[in-house]
Order: sequence, then structure tokens, then C-alpha cells
Amino acid sequence: MRAALAARGLMTPQECTHYRQYPIAFVRRVLHVEPDEQQCRFLMAVADSDTVAAKSGHGTGKTACFAWLVLWFLSLYEDARVVVTAPTQRQLMDILWPEVRKWLDASELTQIIAWSATRVSMRGREQTWFATARTSNKPENMQGFHAKHLMILADEAPGIQQDTMEAIEGARTSEGSRIVLAGNPTKLSGTFYDAFHKMRSFYHTLSMSSEVSRNVSPDYCDRLARKYGKDSDVYRVRVLGDFPRAEPDVFITLDRVEAAVVREGVDPSGTIAIGCDPARFGDSESVIYWRQGYVVHDPVVMTGMDTTWTAGEVARLCRRIRSELKYGPKIDVMIDETGLGAGVVDMLRLQERELWINIVPVNFGGAGDEECYDTATRLLWGIREALGDMKLPDDDDTVAQLSTRKYRVMPNGKIKLESKEEMRRRRVASPDRADALGLCFYQPQNSVVISDETLEALRKRRART
Repeated sequence: MRAALAARGLMTPQECTHYRQYPIAFVRRVLHVEPDEQQCRFLMAVADSDTVAAKSGHGTGKTACFAWLVLWFLSLYEDARVVVTAPTQRQLMDILWPEVRKWLDASELTQIIAWSATRVSMRGREQTWFATARTSNKPENMQGFHAKHLMILADEAPGIQQDTMEAIEGARTSEGSRIVLAGNPTKLSGTFYDAFHKMRSFYHTLSMSSEVSRNVSPDYCDRLARKYGKDSDVYRVRVLGDFPRAEPDVFITLDRVEAAVVREGVDPSGTIAIGCDPARFGDSESVIYWRQGYVVHDPVVMTGMDTTWTAGEVARLCRRIRSELKYGPKIDVMIDETGLGAGVVDMLRLQERELWINIVPVNFGGAGDEECYDTATRLLWGIREALGDMKLPDDDDTVAQLSTRKYRVMPNGKIKLESKEEMRRRRVASPDRADALGLCFYQPQNSVVISDETLEALRKRRART
């Protein structure tokens, strides 16, 4: 291998030896990029240890590190094989794998390494010297790889199924193999969690914080700190790269919400429903969420808008759904009618027939049911029940609002969410996005929806009498 690289004038045998020991030098001189301090620690951990686990906040550059490691290992170890995996097709094929091509194209390594949609290989040795991308949804995807020099890179490792992680762990028994796990530490169980706890003696562990990363805007960290507090699980996981504390009185745990964000394979069809939580002026947001089946789409978020504007945005969304999806049935539109929401309800009622929608006013302070103390609790209960099948957008505020609200058990045994006033006293932002999402999944108890045809028949009967 040294001779092959030297023959092409890319590096000397001495440089090959040096780069194996110091991947930072490889990244600087061959890939022409300057890693930050945390990335340097990550690279050196992989050079010094066969098993590495790195927990990280958002945006710290761990994906770039994975891409650099693919090219480092392929370039410097003869007949090397690299398996790159992640729990979702998007993370693997839309984010991580193109990152490999980005840094390959920026270097002279294109003379000896070829990139394709699923494989990066040494030219002339494509069958025995390569890196491949495999999603982790099946354990067998991680089996059958044997080589003198083997490296498995598992991105977003907490989201990988345990049976697949066990298959990856099996590679530790092969001499010359390396395993690198990285991801946001969202779960308090599994192989990734164990690597930092009961299995720590087998792993070189490290943390990458968004607070000190030059790749992350300070505004991102400041915004989450102001809205949810530095002691919140959202800040711990998404900024500090620490495991959540999983407080026992949190109604929905962060790991379940994060799992819904990365979930794939959810059928993007079914009944369409819209949830609208209107606000007006001040810090609160007016939010419109919509879903089709269990697939939740990006929210419409407004601040400082009056009720007329909010009603207009709901109407515009309904028309867009009709036009783009060719959706025929009535659309249920659930609206928080408390306070200013009543105005939005009234304006949209005038357009029910034209928009072919069914307006469902919801009073957050209304009566609950046999499990929930009030309607507000029932809303979040509905999300908690559906979360295992749901696909959520990756929206920081929605994730935070769903996973920071606490609850208590009332003397009658019913569950009651903490009020917004109690949340304000904890200096936690108003859960406007979580409320709008809850409205999407709300099913009124004992409600009867009267069709337009029935309503018209009642009007004619009333006219005759």
C-alpha cells in the first residue's frame, strides 16, 4: 500500500506511517481541512483505540469526522474494509455518504479512490478494498465482513436496534477490527449507553459539546438555554452531548420523541387533520400543525399575528393540501377556542363548506376522561399513545416542548399536566407547538359531527315547520 501511494506521488512511506498514528495530520495535509479541538480528540481516539464511543450535541462536526475516517482508513491500510451504518436512510445516504464524496473530491485521493452511491473503493481492487454504506435496520447487514483491517462506523448509534448493535459488537472479537460509535445520547439503555457505563472499560469514550464547537452558532445554544434552561434534558442532549436525566415526573421522555424524529418507513397517507393553537401578540406563537396518518409535517409558526391572519393561514394550508395532494375527504381542523381562538373558529366556520373542512373547537380547560384530569392532559396523552408509530419533523422547539412538560397524579387518580403558569415559573417556554401537535391527534369524547347533507335536511325541515 505504501508503494502504491508513493508510486502516485501522493505520500511517502514515512508519511503513511505518520498518518496512521496521527490522523489529524492526514486530515490537514491530504484533505486540506483544519479540524477543531473536539474533532482532533475524536480522530486521535480512533487511532489509539479499537473501540471508541463519542456522544455529541448537535452540529459538532461528527459526520465530517466519520467521512475523514473513511478516507483515512482506506488510504492507509491495505485491503481495508469500512462499513458505515446509521439507523435511517436519510442520515446515511443523504448526509453522511455525500460528506465522504465532498472531502474525497477536495483531495488528490481521487487518483486512487473511486466513489459511488453505495461504495467507495480502491481503484483496481474494488472487490477487496472498499467502504460500503449499510442501513442498520437488519442485523444481517452487519454480518459477513471479514478482513485483516476492518472498521465499523455507526452514526446515530443510540437509534440502532439492539440486535444490530449486538452484530456490530461481535466484530470486536476479530483481531485488527475497529468499532466507532457516535451519536446524540438520547437513550438510557442499549449498547451506546452501556459503552459509557457498565462497559466503559472496553471503550475509549469522549464527549463533543455544541457550546465549544466552532461549527455551531452560539445563538443556537443561547436560544435553547433561554427557552428551556441549561438544566433541561433537551439542552443536555442537543447541546452538551450528555445523557438525559429522565426525570420521573416528565410526561413524555426525550428518547421517545427523538425516536419519532428519526423514524422511517411510516406510510405517508391516511386521514388528514390540522391542529391550530392561536396566539396574538407577545412571546407566544400561533402554530398550525398538520398530519396525514402518522406522518407529521413541518409546522406553520407565526408571532405577532392577529386572528384574521391565523384563520387565513389555516385556509391557505387547506387549499394547498387539496391542490398538491388531491385530497378529497373533509379535513378535520381542531382549534383551541380558549380566548383568542374563538375568533379563528368563527371566521373559519364561514368557510367550512367552501374549504370542505370540519371545524372542531377544543377547550383546553374542558373536562377530561377516566384517565386524564382535563382536555389539555388528554391532548398530550394522545401524542404519547401515537408516538410509537409517529414520524415527527426535526424541530428543536417541538422536541423540547413535548419532553419537558411535567405531570402529577390527582387525589382521584387522574393525571394532570402542569399548567402554563407553572411552566413559566420554571422558566420553561410556552408549549404552543406541542399543543398544536396535540390538537392534530385529538379525538373528542362522545362528539357527533353533523355532515353538510344532514345540516341541510335539518334546515329544510325547520323551514317547513
